[in-house]
Formats: sequence, structure tokens, C-alpha cells
Amino acid sequence: MKLIHKFKSLNYDKRKSKQISFLILHYTALPSIRDSINYLCDKRNKVSCHYIISQNGKIYNLVNEKHRAWHAGQSAWLLEKDLNSVSIGIELDFSPNNNNNKFSLLLIKSLISLLKYLKKKYKINKKNILGHSDIAPYRKIDPGEKFPWNKLYNLHLSYIPKKVSLNKLKKIRIWFKKNKIYSNKNKILIMLNFIGYDVSKSINNQSSYKSLINNYKSHYLQKSKKKYSNTKLFTFIERHFCSLLLTKT
Repeated sequence: MKLIHKFKSLNYDKRKSKQISFLILHYTALPSIRDSINYLCDKRNKVSCHYIISQNGKIYNLVNEKHRAWHAGQSAWLLEKDLNSVSIGIELDFSPNNNNNKFSLLLIKSLISLLKYLKKKYKINKKNILGHSDIAPYRKIDPGEKFPWNKLYNLHLSYIPKKVSLNKLKKIRIWFKKNKIYSNKNKILIMLNFIGYDVSKSINNQSSYKSLINNYKSHYLQKSKKKYSNTKLFTFIERHFCSLLLTKT
């Protein structure tokens, strides 16, 4: 794996934690790799990433891994509120509204090589390889519904829930009933919060709730149609929740 160190961003500071536990995937939403590098290296923009991968598979290292790059912004996952301090940010040269609107084979091949390297180097759990839309579901949608998460799942570079027996699911359902939680929406928010999502804005805001669900689907239910059955969605989230719960106990 060849890294290009030709361009450097000044947009970074000191990590508040020495432990790197997350890899966060983004897309640039700009027309070209040149535009993206210029933007990320411009001090006035106050944004950066550690790596950016071009459509032809070139990997540019813009910020040293030991530094805190400014890629995550206001975000959260589980108890972590400062994702920039505990993560490495990887930008992909992709824009839904420009000619670079496909994740090329060369780009994905290089991404896989980089993820394998970083995952091994920092002993990162595959559950912590996430999209910007996971850690900031009310602001961001990248890497988006076209991103090939399945390729990462198949290479153990991302997490997908395991199958869970009906008996174990029944225990979850009994727990909700005992605690008088009857609304499917409330159950979903509890489960997504346990998975890692910030659900705070979704409790009393239907638009935010919709953004949360759409971003969850764009990561874990990409093959689903837009009118995915609410019952199937609930069952999948239930399976995801239960699968994680069983590994934590």
C-alpha cells in the first residue's frame, strides 16, 4: 500500500486521548480530488482528515495519525462525544451530484487495504468502523446509500448483526413489556441508543427521527426498498440490539 505525503493540512490539534478506537468514513461531496485536497488543506475551512482516497485509488495522507484531524464535527457514539480525538478520518472522492458519483473499484480496493492496515495497527473492533452518518445522523448522510458496506462485511471490516434465536428475541420483548414500553418508536430509540446512536433529537422530533432511521438503513439495510416494512425494520433492529446485547453480557 503506497501513501502519498505530498499535501499536508494545517487543520489539526492535539488528541485528548491516545487511544484510537474508531475509523470514520466520509465522502467529500466535491467535484474532484484536487478540489477536495485544496479544501481540506485550506486553513480557513477548519476541516481536515487523515486520509483521502481518489477515484483512481491513490491514498493521500493529509494529517499525521498522531494528530487530531477535524473531520467528525459535532458527533457522538455510545459514551464518546469527541470522536475526533479517538478516530482516524478517511475521506472518499465521491459526490452524489458530480461526475465522481460512483465508488470506483480502485477507490474501494485502496480503502480495503487502508482499513486492514489501520484495523490491525490499532486493534480496532469492526463495530467501530462507521460512517459519518452513524456518528452525526442529524447532520450528515455520508458515505451514503451507494457505499458498498457489504464488501466490508464480507472481509470482516465492518459489523453486521448475527442471527438470533426466537427464544432470545422473546426475552427482549418480555423485558419491554415488563417495563411498560409499548410504542415501537420508543423501543427502537432504546435499541438504537444501545447500539451507539445519539437518539436525543429523535425523541420529540419526527423529522429528526426520520433522519436517524434513514441513516441506519443506509448502513445496515441498503438492499431494502424505500418503503421497507416497518415490521421488518423493527425486527432487524431488534436482532441487531439482541446480537450486541449477547456479546456484552
